[in-house]
Amino acid sequence: MKKRQLGLLLVILLCIAILIVEVFKDDKEELNPEPVENAANINDKLPYTLKVDADDKRPEIIAYRILFDFMKSLEDDGIISNASYTRFTKLSGDENTFVVATVFQVQLPESGPQVDYKWGEIQENRVVPNIVWKLTINKLDQDTYTLANIERSNDIQIGLPPVETLEDYHKKAGIEEDAERNKYQIKDEKLMVTYDNGRNWKTVPVPIDNLIISGYNESNLAEGSYVITPEKTAFVLDSTLRILMSTDKGESWNEVVISEQLPPLRLRILGFTSEQDGYLIVTGDKTMSSEANFIFKTIDGGQSWNNVGSVEHYRLVTDGGFINDQLGFISFGEYREESKPPIPNLYRTTDGGVNWERVEVPIPEEYLGYFTIAEIPTFTGTEGTLLVNQGPNGDYLGGNVLAQFSTQNQGKTWSFSGLVDPDGVLLSK
Repeated sequence: MKKRQLGLLLVILLCIAILIVEVFKDDKEELNPEPVENAANINDKLPYTLKVDADDKRPEIIAYRILFDFMKSLEDDGIISNASYTRFTKLSGDENTFVVATVFQVQLPESGPQVDYKWGEIQENRVVPNIVWKLTINKLDQDTYTLANIERSNDIQIGLPPVETLEDYHKKAGIEEDAERNKYQIKDEKLMVTYDNGRNWKTVPVPIDNLIISGYNESNLAEGSYVITPEKTAFVLDSTLRILMSTDKGESWNEVVISEQLPPLRLRILGFTSEQDGYLIVTGDKTMSSEANFIFKTIDGGQSWNNVGSVEHYRLVTDGGFINDQLGFISFGEYREESKPPIPNLYRTTDGGVNWERVEVPIPEEYLGYFTIAEIPTFTGTEGTLLVNQGPNGDYLGGNVLAQFSTQNQGKTWSFSGLVDPDGVLLSK
């Protein structure tokens, strides 16, 4: 009898032990779920419908509104903790059905439902960068759209036009990289120049107070206020408009007075297009966002200068220059019309600066509002290349990517030809 009771007790204890082990095992699995072999399908969350603002007409903006709201719903469910977006690019379609590519990143929470949507490689702080999705969006009515399908892609440059490095752009545009050989330095209150990458220096006989110093750095000259080449070295001086110039690598210097009858000046842009032809574009009398501009030309290598006139446009000048003695360009920053995105405000002359006309720079629809300020183009014969930057507040792809345009008729008309990526934010992917 006792043996039978003992055996029954052992069976009961064994059952209890097995039960405890199973309960512990279930708790452990719940706290530390094993990775799923087959990741969840993000399309199971679709369709996702949203009413957008009546002003949202561009597919890229509509896609951003829907995906932003959709990702917020995933955040509310604890599946992600944060999402940030790099860009949206329309790939195909019309106003009723279209496909937009997006590049973005998410941050995954430390705890909560661990749903694997094949986000990608998890980096530090549980961030998954460079996620690429193709979004198919259907229009339901005037302002209501549905995200119908998500397709994953590994193409980080999806939808982008041709992209060049800044080095490739310089080679194609014929821009010589001679800044390392011919440069200046301000040291011990003296301005010095070198033509052999710093092996030998020549002191420029000018007080530092007479130079035009950058407003951001007292050891730098204002951009555009000097030219340093073996054939001609020249510095625009402050106060009255003067140029200090050397044609023998700093052995001798000559000071030329250009004008003593100008208002207080803001910008000076100096350049030479040949041994004899040069230009000086200056602006002054600044009031709020307007100012006067003056254009001076030389045909004798800088020994004498004539005021050829000005552009009858009084916005602030951002850049300017001549390609030869007749063809020139001046950029007035952004051109704005009410309720429209800003576009480049570029003017062109073909008669040496006497007459000017505004030139259209056709920004593609998907880049409107991003690329706004034209730089001065470069030319090989009648073919030219123009870069348009994003201005001081640009944030598209980090803010430094440039839009590139080309011309076959000396800049009378331009066509979009791609992007230039100075920092490698696209080409390194």
